[in-house]
Amino acid sequence: MECETITWLNNHSGKYELSHSGMSDIVDLKGMFKNYETVNPEILKDEIASLHDVNKNQVVITHGATEAFSMVLFYLRKKYKSFNVNYPEYEMIFKTPEAMAYSPGNEVFVASNPNNPTGVMANLSKNSSVSVIDETFLEFVDSLDNYDYENGFIVNTFTKLYGCGDLRLGYIIAPGPDDAVQLEGFKGLITEDVSIINTSIGYNILKDHDLYVNKAREIINKNHRVLLEKRKNLKFYKNLEPLKTPVSFVDYSKYTEKSSDEVSEELAKDGIIALPARYFGLHGPYLRVCITGNDFPEAYSKLINALEKYKN
Repeated sequence: MECETITWLNNHSGKYELSHSGMSDIVDLKGMFKNYETVNPEILKDEIASLHDVNKNQVVITHGATEAFSMVLFYLRKKYKSFNVNYPEYEMIFKTPEAMAYSPGNEVFVASNPNNPTGVMANLSKNSSVSVIDETFLEFVDSLDNYDYENGFIVNTFTKLYGCGDLRLGYIIAPGPDDAVQLEGFKGLITEDVSIINTSIGYNILKDHDLYVNKAREIINKNHRVLLEKRKNLKFYKNLEPLKTPVSFVDYSKYTEKSSDEVSEELAKDGIIALPARYFGLHGPYLRVCITGNDFPEAYSKLINALEKYKN
């Protein structure tokens, strides 16, 4: 099993980048590494707990959302054998439980909220025993303390909103302190503790939390207007208009009947990079379009122009 999204992106690059769901130029990470205040990781936990309005003893610091998601599913595997997911969904969400030999069922519900790729709030299961929710994009549209999932584990990362992929920093919010203790026990066994350099920089970022959130939202809000107003014959998945999040799932069916794999490959030849539907668990005339770049209006225009050629 592989992450086909990563493989595809590693083999495709272009001037007009519509596949990166993380922000850029929000945090001066190079500057942070040169000049930061070293603090105890417990102080970072305090800041994260405050954002989510939870006890700091529920917080587990990780190397990102991917590791966090895997740690939680590994922990739950002792008790649960099946998982449930609503498609379309980010590849990590449905392939990680498959890789850990969960079978289709309804015990563990997994989702991104807001959904990646559609950019709308997730349709949450009410029948599962436990949920694992990736809130990577939530703070673009809402506060992190506004959603409480019964028996829910939350994972998040500094990669998307702050654009700090190189920091390799994320976290888990466990339902209770006992769950967090068990997850912390995996460090040194299936993963490593996070560097105090990284956690210290994470703390320094959160000290200016509101500044960075407002900066990221300003870019997304501007690009979201372009996404809606300049789409011409593009639609959205099930006609669900995306929220002001970094991702949208555009429906190009009014332009061509070609598969999204074919369209993505042909767009890439023109330097336009957008992911096809198959990497999100379904087939159909959809491309994930990210609106994170300052050059999004130009890249989006190039995408529309390229699709218009199919009609000629």
